[in-house]
Amino acid sequence: MESISSDARTPSASPIAGTIPTSDVPVRRLPRIESFDGLRGATVIIVFVSHLEVILPIPTFAVVPGGTVSLDSFFVLSGFLITSLLLREQGLTGQINTIHFYRRRAMRLLPPLFGLLVAHSIFAYLTGISFHEEWTSLMSVLFYYSNWKLAFNSNYVGGIANGMQHLWSLSLEEQFYLIWPWITIFVLTYRRRFRTVAVVLLGLIVAIAVHRSLSYHGTNWYAIFIRTDTRADGILIGCLLAHIWFRGLEPNRTIVRWAATVASVFLLICLPIVKSPGPFLFRGGFVAIDVACALIILALVDGHWGGRHFFNWRPFIVLGTVSYAFYLWHLPVFFAIRYYGHSWNAVVRVVVAVGATLLFTALSWCLLERPALDWKDRLEGRNPVPRLGLKSLRRPAATILQESPLAKSAAPGPSS
Repeated sequence: MESISSDARTPSASPIAGTIPTSDVPVRRLPRIESFDGLRGATVIIVFVSHLEVILPIPTFAVVPGGTVSLDSFFVLSGFLITSLLLREQGLTGQINTIHFYRRRAMRLLPPLFGLLVAHSIFAYLTGISFHEEWTSLMSVLFYYSNWKLAFNSNYVGGIANGMQHLWSLSLEEQFYLIWPWITIFVLTYRRRFRTVAVVLLGLIVAIAVHRSLSYHGTNWYAIFIRTDTRADGILIGCLLAHIWFRGLEPNRTIVRWAATVASVFLLICLPIVKSPGPFLFRGGFVAIDVACALIILALVDGHWGGRHFFNWRPFIVLGTVSYAFYLWHLPVFFAIRYYGHSWNAVVRVVVAVGATLLFTALSWCLLERPALDWKDRLEGRNPVPRLGLKSLRRPAATILQESPLAKSAAPGPSS
């Protein structure tokens, strides 16, 4: 792994259109961390397995009841990476260009999403989904408010067209990132000391956790599970972690490694036993899980934790590279199989589900994501992203990942 550069300060650049000058913060370069993609890959598999009950006669969600908890790792990692990008841009240039930030997010997220929505519209026409249901669902996904649409309906399968319910996590993240750059700018401009930053972020985290606990009363668990005001603390914990790391305030290596090991054991215990409707998650459990995810991320950044070898497994890394498209497509594929393959046996359904999801993921990358990333890089004056096709999968994983879009930006995972 590439070593982390020492802290340094650079002169502020002259403000340009779309930028807002901020106070100086230490500049620390986040190295290329392959295990982050491995973490995404391992986690999206858990989500995939937990949703297999859509096409199987057994409740796989009951077999892996903590599968939904795996999304928290995406929230925390997303908050860490996005905030790291903002802090580094500010440290290098003395300002944060909000126009570039939103443009990067749009060009990374929207092309694959457009492809999915077009395909789902065709599926809706062929399967008889009403125009009103499909249209309102498409709008809620495209404009990132589907989590609120589902929350007000309080029914996972009734508030939005089948195959798009899982996209609530993307809505939650993008609502957060609509305002987060401005909060970061405010904090760095007027309250640059870490003590103040920590107090602000910890105050928000505690407020959301308390609000979630007080709002939960059993029957409304799903609405609380997906609302922005009751789930954004996971992203905020990742944001706080970024501030800690960029300022060099993380604990010593031994403490980090032991803490990450304990956190891993805790998450492994949670995975098969934690049930989403239960009170544990809503009354402290989510915070504990998010902190555990943050400790693992910190250990992966450190690069000396033994657990990193699990996430460095090449299939996890490759899948994590394209985890956004994989997450987008897996549930629509499941519902298509349930509609057209109702006479197939369970084994055939699973095999087709895996194959079709991987196929659409590859098509999304080759036809939508890579061209959009090439265009984005040209706009930013960088070399276009090389192809990540079938031939590249036979090359060393390190080479593949350095050429991937994730090596150039904090690419979203399933929930980013």
